[in-house]
Amino acid sequence: MDKNIKSLMRVSGLYIGRYVREKTGAIAILFAILIPVLLGVAGMSLDYSQAYLVKQRLAQALDAAALAAVASSTDEQEINQRVQEFFDANYPLEKLGVAFDPYVQVIGEKVIVTGSARYDTMFLGILGIDYIDVAASTTVLREVQGIEVVLVMDNTGSMASYDNISALRTAASNFVYIMYGIDVEAGAAASPSSLDSMATREKEYIKIGLVPYAATVNVGPYGLGEDPYGNYYDEPFMNNPFNLDYTTSSSSSEWMGCVLAQDYPLDTTDNDGPWDMYRYCRDGDDDPYCNLRYNYYTRTYSVRYGPNYGCPRAPVLPLSTSPSKLKGVIDQMRADGHTHGNFGMVWGYRVLSQDFPYREGVEWDNQYWRKAVVMMTDGVNTVHPYYSAYGPTQDNSITTYKLNERLEDVCENMRADDIIVYTVTFAGGVNESTKDYYRQCATSEDYYYDAPNQEDLIAVFEKISRELSNLHITD
Repeated sequence: MDKNIKSLMRVSGLYIGRYVREKTGAIAILFAILIPVLLGVAGMSLDYSQAYLVKQRLAQALDAAALAAVASSTDEQEINQRVQEFFDANYPLEKLGVAFDPYVQVIGEKVIVTGSARYDTMFLGILGIDYIDVAASTTVLREVQGIEVVLVMDNTGSMASYDNISALRTAASNFVYIMYGIDVEAGAAASPSSLDSMATREKEYIKIGLVPYAATVNVGPYGLGEDPYGNYYDEPFMNNPFNLDYTTSSSSSEWMGCVLAQDYPLDTTDNDGPWDMYRYCRDGDDDPYCNLRYNYYTRTYSVRYGPNYGCPRAPVLPLSTSPSKLKGVIDQMRADGHTHGNFGMVWGYRVLSQDFPYREGVEWDNQYWRKAVVMMTDGVNTVHPYYSAYGPTQDNSITTYKLNERLEDVCENMRADDIIVYTVTFAGGVNESTKDYYRQCATSEDYYYDAPNQEDLIAVFEKISRELSNLHITD
């Protein structure tokens, strides 16, 4: 090969090698310069995606906290405190990933909960962006809508002590006033007939039933298929072999509305009956056990009390949208008789039901309505020495222990149907063992209340009436 050509090739190789080395160095420098930018661009999508997820978690947390707080109080300071407590307990820093302090505003019936936080970035710091502001807000409207609730109330003889039955009438009346948006003082001063016109909330979305109880329950004229005005209500659900008429007089020989229990487990379930009539000591075989009265003129013994003895004066009121009707039944409540809390509870269950014998309730799975029961007692379950909802005491094996067990069964069945169960023990006649039954009966221990005195009882009923508001998020 020509020496000149060889020389040219050698020189060319030197230049090409130098060019390649210099080019590679330039690319390396350029890449080094672009690394932060590339990482920032890639990290930006990750950081913003993470910030968006945090925002979603915050919004969900605010919704839940606001609903829980508003259901527990109407005071702005208490709502603020409950929101923070709920947030701290259920959405701590390690769950949300950021520290977040909610801010509460109460404007009329609206409760607005807002707040902001700083999400510390993982990649954007390369570009000088150390944090992203994250904000969330929710508004809860406080109103009662789509609620069915039954008050199951102790009308036993012990409620006569210190006129406790009067305090219960006040507590139940205030419950009705608050549910329908009636000022409590104005409602107490008004005649019952004017209460319907005083309601400020849509009554058709608020149904309240009443079940006064003692050792039995008075189902009223509905058991014979009539309403209180003598009009057709539904098919009778009482066995009536002697074709008795309904009466409101306890001294009458006709039927005043009280019923006997079915055999277990039917006495713990929602079913369509039929039921037998409560007839205090009408069985001649039971005379020796039923407080006999001796007639000196005829020289014979007879049952001392009439067939309606021990039957609660106030009857069941099926779910109603009328504050006037509710107040009318509440005012009839009187204290008399022994305690069968389980029997009162199971009739509260039946009043809430969509099925016969009372059909005013919506379907169990109706998502637009909530069902609840508020059950109160001032004492332990007791067995009457002669007669009760379970018939002549000498003829059955019912005991206090069995009554408590059946209360547990009723409560379990109600909770299984998604009924919100509130329980209230009142005054000093309830021992700790009985309180435990009512704690277990409630939806949770937060739904159990102990009211040691009359003022507490009234306050508890008012508190529960506010908690039962059907809350929904407006925006």
